[in-house]
Amino acid sequence: MTPYQLTNQMSSNDYTPNTGQTLAALDLGSNSFHMVIAEQDELGGVQFIDRVKDMVRLNAGLDNDGNLSEESQARALECLERFSQRLRHIPASQVRAVGTNTFRAAHNGAAFLARAEEVLGHHISIISGHEEARLVYLGAAFSLESSGKQRLVIDIGGGSTELIVGKGHQAMAMSSLYMGCVSISRRFFDDGKISRKRIRRAREAAFQELEPVVQHYLRLGWEEVVGTSGTIRSVDDLARALGSRRDWLSVNSFDQIDKWLVDRGHAQNLELISDRRKPVFAGGYCIISAIFQALQLKRLDVATGALREGVLYDLNGRLQNHDSRDQGVEAMATRFGIDQAQAHRIQQTCLALLEQVKKVWSLEQVIHGKLLGWASKLHEVGISISFNQNHKHGAYITENSDIDGFSRQQQRLLGLLIRSHRQKFPIELYDDFPSATNIMMLRLSVLLRISFALNRSRVDADLSSINLLPEAEGLKLCIDKSWCDSHPLTLLDLQLEMEYLEQAGFDLTIKQI
Repeated sequence: MTPYQLTNQMSSNDYTPNTGQTLAALDLGSNSFHMVIAEQDELGGVQFIDRVKDMVRLNAGLDNDGNLSEESQARALECLERFSQRLRHIPASQVRAVGTNTFRAAHNGAAFLARAEEVLGHHISIISGHEEARLVYLGAAFSLESSGKQRLVIDIGGGSTELIVGKGHQAMAMSSLYMGCVSISRRFFDDGKISRKRIRRAREAAFQELEPVVQHYLRLGWEEVVGTSGTIRSVDDLARALGSRRDWLSVNSFDQIDKWLVDRGHAQNLELISDRRKPVFAGGYCIISAIFQALQLKRLDVATGALREGVLYDLNGRLQNHDSRDQGVEAMATRFGIDQAQAHRIQQTCLALLEQVKKVWSLEQVIHGKLLGWASKLHEVGISISFNQNHKHGAYITENSDIDGFSRQQQRLLGLLIRSHRQKFPIELYDDFPSATNIMMLRLSVLLRISFALNRSRVDADLSSINLLPEAEGLKLCIDKSWCDSHPLTLLDLQLEMEYLEQAGFDLTIKQI
């Protein structure tokens, strides 16, 4: 299982779920690993049947150089091995695992990811902070009654904190801040000692991280505030235990919690907090109290849904042809003013060519057709910067933008297709991928390049006279001679493609019949 395997990330356009089909979602966070199991119901919804949680404190294993320690990796791998037993009989297409901040931040994250996937037996998608925030909101929204009110959702993880404003099931503004209960606790309470000065300094650090987004969120406004994380639930439970909370968490609780923490003086003395939460409680508490003050909150209710539920709802949507990635690509195409008619021409040509070669090249119309379709729709995104070298600009934009639904690995694949769709073929970029992915991406790139050449005139054209004969390391284009005579510029473009691909070790030949 490689970081770039697409099998369990792309689902059929015409897939109809069966009642009782089992789904699994894994949230591999910086502090805790969560797994939820659910079954689809008759209406295509989900019914949760199992939940598993293990506090592995992965972020606590980051050293000063940003590398995960062997001890923290071992804790995580032991947890994943236990999870794998529960997943053993669930098809890969019905499982989705996501890695969050620590997977993104660790310098040795790629090596650890390979070990983690091998133990788990499933692909792990590394998601951006933006995607994490979107999924958190989705999980929270589905767990709450539909009020029609605009709400602020807060999630404090081990390494990051997400703030999301939305309405219904649609997020409107999302921010992922680089602070979490583990990272703040390591920075200010690493030896377990708790004092009023340390609490103040931890809050000040949280204020600094919040400062760039506060005014934007205050302008948006909200009518409800919801918290989703274990940190917030722990603070909420403590406020109740101390008698300062009734039906919701409020700012009035914080003075009493401050005093209680200072009186205890050390993480090990927090008798009202679970043993596994004690080392990171103070840092998480300082974050939520700073958010209350910075965003002028009066009340916060706790939701049961969070990232793991959002991942599962998103997976269920994919399996029922409601793929958030399609919406993300459409939104990006609109934002950058892409020529939709031209994108559609190239997409249709790509899918028609794919149909001709899929059997010999071991490609799938649905799985690889989706990737080609997204690349077709976004291949000209770089023109927004400059027509010159637009394929390079487009690759950078695609790899580094926040696109709803995509993992970082998928955006890298998408960016590579866009980078490769014209001019000199960047074969050196393909060497970074495992052999199977390398071959698959090369073949998809060839189809996109040919589609681009055939549609360069930007008008609808009859391409029925073109047939493809695929070979293991090459491709033969059989074209009607009369078509060649009436399309001399297109023929010239295809002949130029022969030269570009030859330099990449791919044999493209043109036969006029």
